[in-house]
Amino acid sequence: MRWGLSISLSGDLADPGLLARAALAAERAGWDGVFVWDHLWNRTLVPFADPFVTLAAVAMATERVVIGTMVTALPRRRPQLVAQSTTSVDRLSNGRMVLSLGLGVDSYGEYSVFDEPAVDDRARAAALDAGISVLKQMLAGEPVEHAGGRVTTQAGVRQPRVPIWIAGRAGLTAGPRRVRRHGLEGLALVDADVWTPEHVTTALRAGDLRAGEIEVALVGGTHPDAEALSAAGATWCIPEILPGATGADVLALVGTPPGSAGS
Repeated sequence: MRWGLSISLSGDLADPGLLARAALAAERAGWDGVFVWDHLWNRTLVPFADPFVTLAAVAMATERVVIGTMVTALPRRRPQLVAQSTTSVDRLSNGRMVLSLGLGVDSYGEYSVFDEPAVDDRARAAALDAGISVLKQMLAGEPVEHAGGRVTTQAGVRQPRVPIWIAGRAGLTAGPRRVRRHGLEGLALVDADVWTPEHVTTALRAGDLRAGEIEVALVGGTHPDAEALSAAGATWCIPEILPGATGADVLALVGTPPGSAGS
């Protein structure tokens, strides 16, 4: 089992320099991954920092931890620019980047305020699936049929491309089925207060996936029995650092060994 942190980028945490220091402290304390949110804002309406700029700072400050988004709402971004940013960070980090993708939500106007066309979950799901199809070619540095056969993106370090994880809600099937349909590398499950082996086995079954076939990250909530979660097929436990946390809060938490800080 590997342990990571999923960190909001609002308030004090909108400072990429602070996140870089926090990531270095996490690496030294034994954490295996540092992931950052991709929002404009959430219920607080406090603006967030850019995740890819922040990850670039984290990449420069660290040597070992896996880094990535948790998660990027692809339907409100252009896939060609996501690919460009992702592989740039992957090269900067010497192959440590993971791109996690999801539908995003419009609960606080991240779509509707800007008249984004993906106005509901069905439209966002269609946009996500279309975006994944071209992203797989772009991230690999391959000619992209959708772009007239041009190579749009310099490939990253990881071969055949940067891994893609898909967000999924505990108890729902869309995320696992999307992982299977597109042949992706991971599933980032959210929406459980306390993670159990049943959450993992249910998700894998929904996608016709086997334990060990993909990465399964359990994001947020608590992880009281990491050994049992691992036996069921989970590979990552990822507590969250939520909006409102101060820089001091974060630096104190990340210096605590994984598995002992309310996880």
